[in-house]
Order: sequence, then structure tokens, then C-alpha cells
Amino acid sequence: MRINFSFLFYLFCSFLFIIIQTSVIPTSSLGKFTPDFNLILIICLAIRTEIPYLFTLAMLNGFLMDVFSTGALGLHTVTRFAVFLTLRVSMHNLNYNRNNPLLLPLALFIGTLLMHLLLLILLLVKQDSGQAAFLSVELAFYQAIINTVVGVPIIMLLRKLDGIPKT
Repeated sequence: MRINFSFLFYLFCSFLFIIIQTSVIPTSSLGKFTPDFNLILIICLAIRTEIPYLFTLAMLNGFLMDVFSTGALGLHTVTRFAVFLTLRVSMHNLNYNRNNPLLLPLALFIGTLLMHLLLLILLLVKQDSGQAAFLSVELAFYQAIINTVVGVPIIMLLRKLDGIPKT
């Protein structure tokens, strides 16, 4: 029963974060200092282990970002799912401890940098230099720092509301 609640809870949070990110906080208001709530939730899901169908939830998050954004369809789905898979596989292969205080900031920082790298590669392969010109190393680091600062309290709050066990 707790697992079903967790899935529905994260599904609701997905819709809520996407609505906040696409309509309440437009990217023009904060510029490069806008946190990516959807990516923060996907990284939270990558660290999480007990919920079934996490892959579906991560793909749905990327797809919803594609639907609500003006970019190329499938771009967010591919990049965010790749970040999810990379973090999920690497965390489990490293035998991580979920209670390690460095895990959340490190996962958020690396996940954001990885997403920007994948986005740049896909835009260059697509030969869309107009959109690729907006991506830079400076922007990736700003976004990684902002996502880390904003994401750690959000993930801790989600864990508190979800009731993830301490072990």
C-alpha cells in the first residue's frame, strides 16, 4: 500500500513541478538562475529504489516537458531519461548509502551537468546551431549550482512527505 502511495505521490509531484516550471515561474523572470524542478524530481527518482515503474515516471516527466516546451519533440525525453538511467545505474553499482549527506548535492550537480552535455550533443547532431548557441559551460555550471541549492531541500521535503525509511 505504501508503494502505491509513493508512486501516486511522485506522479502528483511531477505534474505540480511541471506546472510550476512552465507557467508559474517562466524562464524569463530569473534567466539563467531558474531552477529546473523537473530535473530535480527525476534525480530524486533515480536515487529512490522501492517504487515500481520508476522508468515510466521518468519518461513521463521528460515527455511532459517536451509537450510544454517549445523545443524539439523528444529532446527532453531522451536527455532526462538518460540522466535518470545513468544516475540509477551508477548509484547502484557503487553501492551507495542513501543517508550519505554528500549523495544528494553530488547527484544533483553531476546530473545537471550531464543533462546539459547530452542536450548540447543532441542539438549539435541535429545541427540546430541556433538552440545550441544558448548552451555554454558557464550556463551549465550556473544551472548545476542553482539545482543543487534548490534541489537538496526539495528532495529532503519529498522524502519527509513520502516517508522513505532511514535505512
